[in-house]
Amino acid sequence: MLKRSSTQLVLLWLILIPWSAHPAELAIVIDDIGYNKTLGARAINLPGQVTIAVLPFAPHTQVLLKHAVTSGKDVIVHQPMESQRSPHAVREPDSLTLSTDSQRFEEMLTAALDAVPMSIGLSNHTGSLLTQHHRPMQQLMVTLNRRGLYFLDSRTTPETVAMAVALENNVPAIQRDVFLDHNPDPDAIHDSFELALRVARAKGHAVLIAHPYGVSLDYLERRLANLPSDIGLINASALAQRAVKRQVRPTALAQLSHLTFLHK
Repeated sequence: MLKRSSTQLVLLWLILIPWSAHPAELAIVIDDIGYNKTLGARAINLPGQVTIAVLPFAPHTQVLLKHAVTSGKDVIVHQPMESQRSPHAVREPDSLTLSTDSQRFEEMLTAALDAVPMSIGLSNHTGSLLTQHHRPMQQLMVTLNRRGLYFLDSRTTPETVAMAVALENNVPAIQRDVFLDHNPDPDAIHDSFELALRVARAKGHAVLIAHPYGVSLDYLERRLANLPSDIGLINASALAQRAVKRQVRPTALAQLSHLTFLHK
């Protein structure tokens, strides 16, 4: 009887261990690399496992790619996609759009991936319109599956179907939880980073997307040198590979239910 009671107590103790007993995982992705060589280099030089998302045809992409590879950073293609902004808004010339026919879509996507041969994944740059539609996302995921790449949904719209279509096609996939610098004010950046830590602690991991702004890099250089002991940096690729095996606890979801959607 005593042995049974002891076993029950051990099991109860295990159940009640805080979720943070093991370090929560934080994946940081720096988007829009390629236009500014100095800021791009600073992003690549951030300490630890940070993923670098490069615009495939930006002026300094190739130079920064070499820097990223020699620095041991994971690299993904940051593929421009059509947004819901005004049709008169400036758009990347290599953007995938709803009006792009299937053959041209494949040619443009192939050219982008071939421009970054060391990439291990792809994320959407803008894309609040395109990522809502199943057909282009299906074509995208077929190509990623064939090349063995993962997908990061930047979640530039709450109506995105991109991650769901990725998983339907057996493409490892994850999605952004927090944008660090949607508001580039230093206080807002701090609040966003703290939000990412809370998300990571609540569900075990979080994906934080930042941009190569001077104020963002200043902040990350300071914070990544002094992360809390219960937070560990992880490559986004590692989270993507485990995505289908992860299960978020109902209690964690309840803790996150009050968070409003943070769009790009």
